[in-house]
Amino acid sequence: MYATANQAAKLTTAISTTATGLILYNPWGSGKRLILVDARFIYSTIPAAAGAVMLSMPATVSSAATPLGTAEPIKSASGGAASGHVARAFTIATLPVVNVFVAPITVVEIATQSGSPVPVPEGAYHAVPGTYFHFSHITTAATGIGSYIWVEVPE
Repeated sequence: MYATANQAAKLTTAISTTATGLILYNPWGSGKRLILVDARFIYSTIPAAAGAVMLSMPATVSSAATPLGTAEPIKSASGGAASGHVARAFTIATLPVVNVFVAPITVVEIATQSGSPVPVPEGAYHAVPGTYFHFSHITTAATGIGSYIWVEVPE
């Protein structure tokens, strides 16, 4: 089991191939499926307008090369150094395929100036080779810390 998280607060992007925030990418040809165990996003700054941070995935699989970007560290979920993983984590990347929303992660309630987390069902989302997970926003950009925990299983 593996984990990654932003090491500093990051700004999310809307649906786009230009991505910021936290991207978990499964390279084409990896032979592994990434099964999402947990995905979280916590606001470091509550936005001025209502909005939501969404888990998004690509609309199609891509055989394009792994995108270049600003990497985030991947750790073993037990806390030690990670080895043998195929996933790549980025805070900035140009992705080969535009993403679509699949689940809400955090919803901002302006009246209370708070962000309410929404649990992601464990194991419900899988990234096959050539796909990714990304935190995107609806309506209002979000600044905060995201994290993913996942397992990698053979295809």
